[in-house]
Amino acid sequence: MGETKMSLKGKTAVITGSGRNIGKSMALTLASMGANVVINSKSDFDSANATADQIRKLGRKSLVVMGDIGAEEDVTRMVNEIKTNIDQIDIVVNNGSLRRVQEFTSMTYDHWKEMIHTDLDSAFLLTQPFVQGMIDNKWGRVINLAGLNAIEGRSGWAHVSAAKMGLIGFTRSLSKELVPYGITVNCISPGMIDTTRDEDSSPRPDTRAAGIPAGRMGTVEEISSLCGWLCSENSDYVSGQTFHVNGGEKNY
Repeated sequence: MGETKMSLKGKTAVITGSGRNIGKSMALTLASMGANVVINSKSDFDSANATADQIRKLGRKSLVVMGDIGAEEDVTRMVNEIKTNIDQIDIVVNNGSLRRVQEFTSMTYDHWKEMIHTDLDSAFLLTQPFVQGMIDNKWGRVINLAGLNAIEGRSGWAHVSAAKMGLIGFTRSLSKELVPYGITVNCISPGMIDTTRDEDSSPRPDTRAAGIPAGRMGTVEEISSLCGWLCSENSDYVSGQTFHVNGGEKNY
């Protein structure tokens, strides 16, 4: 019975920012549960394609759609490409995001808009087109990714925190609207996770793990396993929640 409820056979998921790190791990986890997965990356086609190849080796289907989730025209093209190739999207995971330090005194409106577009607006643009199909099927999953620093607040992150807290509000309200149709909407808020960083990300102090009660950074699998559970039928009665995965660093 447990295995059946954890199965995602016949389901298809869209996961943004899924070429590497947490997004990749979530993609492989859902694929291992039986789901076909749409992979997205802004510009790293090699990583996205490598993830898709791993999914195909698991016997699942995978489509790669490249594009900047912070650009409306890119998202529109991506959605059209997905709908052209796939009949039904059952799961949307809004994972892709931008986290860049910018002191408020030097922040321009363009800096602000870039973050809001990428970290908040993208969740609307990539979720709304697929919701009617979920309603028709009376089943669906929407999972949004926030973050400890964004929720707690951090110097230089006013735009990030505003976007991610907006994402939590989006999660709560959308859950109220959709859960009557068998669609759950939840948010995962990772703490310090051991991932690779790129030039667009803010620097991570070498001593950062010292302040975590668990004594270490988390693994991507500790996020993706929660994502898998939230996508499964075992979580049918869980919606509108924000799950903090941070090694006990903060209790909300």
